[in-house]
Amino acid sequence: MGYDWLVGPEGDVDSTTTLEHGQHGAGRGAPQSLGPLLFRLLSADDLTQPSARYSLARFAEVEIGRSGLSGRQPRPTALRIDIRDPFASSRHAHLERRDGGWQVRDEGSRNGTLVDGERAPAGEEVPLGEGDLIEIGHTFFLFRGSARGVSESTLEPVPEGEDPLTLRPEWELELAKAARLSRTSHEVLIEGETGAGKEILARFLHERSRRTGPLVCVNCAALPEALFEDELFGHVRGAFSGAQTEREGLVRAASGGTLLLDEVGEMPPGLQVKLLRILEDHQVRPVGGDREIPVDVRVVASTNRRLEGLVAEGKFRQDLLARLGLLSLRVPPLRERREDLGLLIRAVLRAAGVALDRVSFDLDALRLVLRYAWPLNVRELRSALLAAIDLAGTDNGDVVRISPYHLPPAIREPRAGAPAGSPTGDPAPVPRARKAKVDLTDTERELRDKIIEQLRRANGNVSDVARQMGKGRTQIQRWIARYGIDVEALRRTKE
Repeated sequence: MGYDWLVGPEGDVDSTTTLEHGQHGAGRGAPQSLGPLLFRLLSADDLTQPSARYSLARFAEVEIGRSGLSGRQPRPTALRIDIRDPFASSRHAHLERRDGGWQVRDEGSRNGTLVDGERAPAGEEVPLGEGDLIEIGHTFFLFRGSARGVSESTLEPVPEGEDPLTLRPEWELELAKAARLSRTSHEVLIEGETGAGKEILARFLHERSRRTGPLVCVNCAALPEALFEDELFGHVRGAFSGAQTEREGLVRAASGGTLLLDEVGEMPPGLQVKLLRILEDHQVRPVGGDREIPVDVRVVASTNRRLEGLVAEGKFRQDLLARLGLLSLRVPPLRERREDLGLLIRAVLRAAGVALDRVSFDLDALRLVLRYAWPLNVRELRSALLAAIDLAGTDNGDVVRISPYHLPPAIREPRAGAPAGSPTGDPAPVPRARKAKVDLTDTERELRDKIIEQLRRANGNVSDVARQMGKGRTQIQRWIARYGIDVEALRRTKE
């Protein structure tokens, strides 16, 4: 199965909101700071409920609870988010902006409010950090303190509607840029990690280009160097022993269309010169040939390596990089797209023909999925989900419920001590230290001093402090944020 669901069936994206970057940031659509955002990711029990994005820039408070009046706002400065969740209370949680940051408070709900898996004490304000995962009943939200994009608008699709391509503002910008570039003849370089979806973005560029020829993909890392030239440029009859017929090569096979050079950083240096000639003259000479053959082909290259580093090492030509990399697109790794996990989970299931109302998650399982770093990106997410469904499947047609047991060991047992968003583990990201409370009680001052002393002894290692104090790592992080402790400063004093 392909990955067309990454960009939608027709690659639909609104390109009118961007690509005015060249107007020195003054035109409509120039990237700007959007302020804090709240994302509704997924309901563990009901995957038919779509993901949503809420802009908090205009609000000082947010109320979240169970109700049937979606979008009701109690006051102009307050946002009401209603969720369809029988495990949520009607007045479940309250978010409030204070001292430049946001806090969350459980309103005495029946099932409590969890932040990164830690239960928030009822009535106590817990500071929110970048990327914090908030559980309201069985519904998961993600908080971002800041983002850059072109639209502050809230995105809350109706359940029957199509999901947006992304909820992440920065990825919206890049997709809109790709939509505009698709209509040009410029070469494009797509950068991104393995499994992030570079080939799908290349297909997006080709389909939107309206070029009549095919998309031809060449994996530069998989071709032996001895065969590279023949594969790309073809040969004439008699060019070498065994060449009994002419071969047109992949460049000419892509005439009228798009040639994708996947992992272009692996191309042998000698062939880089010939590729540069094709880009400049739009002509190709087959192996053994004595004349140039015109070709009408658009070249899109992709790489999971930093080509600038390869140039410095003498392994990639600087003039070729200047030609290919003048216009580049970056596919973000999945750990930078946690806002889109709900969208992607729904898309994976739909693409596999799995009805959304036939699958659900245990809370612990969904928590693991949403907090895992996904080092192998979307490819790993798809494989893990489909394998979990097969393992959890029943013979009587009941709803499949995924538990932690059905998930791969790497997700079920993340390596301890690795921060969220890293390729090796799952614990929550450290919230940025905020201004300490000025009205600390004697007990709080004593706790704060103890944490500072432990951090100083451990050279700022939060995991070591958690072990010494017999607490969870996330709880130490929350205390660090609540009391405004500068961990980096403590590391420097140790040095």
